[in-house]
Amino acid sequence: MKAADPLPTTPKPQRFRSLRNKVFLPFLLLIIALFAAAIWGALQLADVSFKNSADERLAATQEVLYREFKKQEVILQTYAVIMQQFQSLSERFQNESEIGILQDNLFNTLEEANISIAFYPADISGLIQQKSLVSLFDQVRRSKQPRFRYSNEFGGVPVLMVAAPLYNQGEITRIILLQTAMGDAFLRNVTSSLKVSAALMTIDGLVMARSDVNSTELKLTPAQINLVGSGQHLYLDHEGGKNSERHLFSIIPLGRSDMVLLSLEASLADSTDIQSTTGLRMLLAMGTFSIIGIIYYFRRISNIVRPALELRNATEAISRGNLNYRIREISDDELGQIAVAFNQMATDLENTYQERANRDIATALANEEIKTKQIMERKERERDKISEELNIIQRETTALYQLNQAMTASIELSSLFNRILQVLNEIWSCDHIVLLVHNPGESVLEVVRTAGLDASSLSKVRFTFNQGVTGEAAQSQRMIYVKNVDEDERNLSYHGQIVTRGSMISVPLVFKERLVGVINLHNRQVAAFSVSEQKLIQAVANQTAVAIYNAQLIEKSRDLSNTDELTGLSNRRHFQEILKREVAQARRFSSIFSIIMCDIDSFKQHKSTLGNIHADALLRQIGKSLLKSTRGIDLVSRFGNDQFIILLPKTNKKGAVAAAEKLRKNILEEDVSQHINFEGSVKVTLSFGVTEFPGDSKNIYELLNLADRALYAAKQDGSNCTVAWEGPAPGPE
Repeated sequence: MKAADPLPTTPKPQRFRSLRNKVFLPFLLLIIALFAAAIWGALQLADVSFKNSADERLAATQEVLYREFKKQEVILQTYAVIMQQFQSLSERFQNESEIGILQDNLFNTLEEANISIAFYPADISGLIQQKSLVSLFDQVRRSKQPRFRYSNEFGGVPVLMVAAPLYNQGEITRIILLQTAMGDAFLRNVTSSLKVSAALMTIDGLVMARSDVNSTELKLTPAQINLVGSGQHLYLDHEGGKNSERHLFSIIPLGRSDMVLLSLEASLADSTDIQSTTGLRMLLAMGTFSIIGIIYYFRRISNIVRPALELRNATEAISRGNLNYRIREISDDELGQIAVAFNQMATDLENTYQERANRDIATALANEEIKTKQIMERKERERDKISEELNIIQRETTALYQLNQAMTASIELSSLFNRILQVLNEIWSCDHIVLLVHNPGESVLEVVRTAGLDASSLSKVRFTFNQGVTGEAAQSQRMIYVKNVDEDERNLSYHGQIVTRGSMISVPLVFKERLVGVINLHNRQVAAFSVSEQKLIQAVANQTAVAIYNAQLIEKSRDLSNTDELTGLSNRRHFQEILKREVAQARRFSSIFSIIMCDIDSFKQHKSTLGNIHADALLRQIGKSLLKSTRGIDLVSRFGNDQFIILLPKTNKKGAVAAAEKLRKNILEEDVSQHINFEGSVKVTLSFGVTEFPGDSKNIYELLNLADRALYAAKQDGSNCTVAWEGPAPGPE
């Protein structure tokens, strides 16, 4: 008897999982993960960014302090060498009065530079208590070279000092010590703008100066000290309570004999606050958008699941012959319940759908191809336009850069004019360029430089503000573009001096609403300048106006620096410069000149009688009288308080004495009280001393000294007289 066939087993239904949950839960987890990763990444980037910013500020501060120390080191060493040389000269010419004057001037210069100077015996052991100074002097004696030291043992104020040996007959007899203060105030002045605290320490960590008393002190390990001592920079982070700082340690070498440890500190407290604020704002923003996205996604999932539920009911209609519905996949969710019904779909319906899909795809691809082609053509046109704009911008940038280079290359007007025309010609390759300058107070433009033309052809050409294109551009202070000068009645061809053809641009040079000049650019082609080139020309003209205006101010300031403020005569420094040139010219051409030195007799008594205001007026009037009674080639200068000096080129001593007597008599006969508006009677006399080059001396300083001695002799003879130096001939030059 056969065993009965086993009954077919019913497959166990799979565990039902909602389609909405299957889609929604992974999305929710992904949102949370991205949310956390975004916040963490943003905070990390902010932390790195703030640390990099702090490192940049620390490095910039270190570089500034290093350069300041090196600059002061060079200044001190330079003055030390000068003092060594001066000591040698003073020993050789100790009886010369000029040595004392030079010494006073040198000490005044050191005082103005905030540098103190002191002289010590070569061996100071037992004389002073500062160990660092004793050690420094020992190094100087052993090395016989200047040595540097940074110390705060002098009155509690840290100073940078240099000690240098002074010799007498080859032996070190004294040591000169130059000091300049570089303490807390120095550090605050350098670091305040960079928001960095700085401290200067010994290599052992002893603080000598600091910019902020509240700065954090960090102790370095021996390994860290060795690392910094090798010349490397050491960055450290320090967490202190609520605040955190970034530190930089480096070494500043002082000559070859000393070094100082530099500690810089930048607070990261602002970065911590910003990180917290940024994190909170990101948390709120991302949380808000996440909630909105979850709500929106949940609703979308509900809308997607709803048709699946309806499709399950529709399968029964399909099983009865209604082929309007079709299922494509069998899954373990709600769609699995309708998989059997969709598997019975008719082949004809499937083929129909396939053909229709193929037609739709082909049509969509054709339309997409046309659309893509149109987009590519539009992008190509946009790229060409952008490329053209970039070329214009690059050309403008290059032109302005070249012009700025030309401006910074020279501050002399003559060199600046040449360089400006050279740069303009390189940028535009014009046939010729003409630069005209406007003199303030006049309505006239004068040609100062040309390019592409013979300079002599336009050397005397001028334009008033009502003449031609150039005058109109200057009058209106607007750029004028003439596309064809042959058709423009305003074209004057530079008053007929040259023939102009083609196009022309006349652009005024204006700075702070002040007309500086005009630049004319000529091209033989008609309408040769495009709109972009016109804009570039205007930009270049603005830069050119600034350069010329600044150069004119510099020349004006130079002229003012040569003039005595009270009398309007040339000052002592300018007189000495002219005297040196006159000596060089006299030596070259074997010619002569004379010097007259004079002062007001009993000036102190006059000043006591007149008062300061009328005394100053008296000095001005004497200066005017001397200037009025001398030749145009003579140079009258104020040499001292009430002392004047006159240079007489190509004049011997006899002629100079006659000129001095003429000046003396004119002053004697002049009613000075009327000129200075003084009610009382003022009788002024002058005494004169005369010397001749090269008869009395070939050395200008000795020549001036002899003139002063002759003036002193005139004072001894009763004043109001002229004395020419008749002493023995000086020694060789």
